[in-house]
Amino acid sequence: MKKLCVSTIIVIIVIIIVGIITNYIDSGRITTGHEPQYCIKIVSNGGSKITYWGLGYKVVRYVKISPNEPYENNIGVKMGSWFMKYNLPKEKNIIIEYEDKTIKITNHNDIDKISNILENSKYNAQICKGINTHKISIDNEIYYLKESCKEIQKGDKQSAITQEDLNTILEIIEKHFI
Repeated sequence: MKKLCVSTIIVIIVIIIVGIITNYIDSGRITTGHEPQYCIKIVSNGGSKITYWGLGYKVVRYVKISPNEPYENNIGVKMGSWFMKYNLPKEKNIIIEYEDKTIKITNHNDIDKISNILENSKYNAQICKGINTHKISIDNEIYYLKESCKEIQKGDKQSAITQEDLNTILEIIEKHFI
């Protein structure tokens, strides 16, 4: 009986150590944009969601088109315990009005770039007297781009942006207008 208990404890300790090692290796692979190596891969949701089950952990990956596309083309990846639930955040809609034209930004990278610039800017009550050149709507929030001031207006507050951020927004807009 003692041999059985000792053997069981040793097996459990070995499984825990192997789980820690594989978790460490796979988390390193995921952070560098590589597919986990020590997991069982299960495809679901018609191929749009892939779950990798490891020893005590899982990785959930959402793909754009097919589960066969390269791992780097993910639109969402999250790693956690077996009990972790993960769904993609609600997709943002960006609509830009400029010179009596309206466009909808659909590229995920462009959406992320614009929303990061607009949502992470520090807004204050000092509004410049420049002309609103672009109206940018992200879901229910409306922003106005003022090129002459290099500022973004949100409601009655305004934020200065760098020339680099202004150029990024303008390049994305120009790319989608063509």
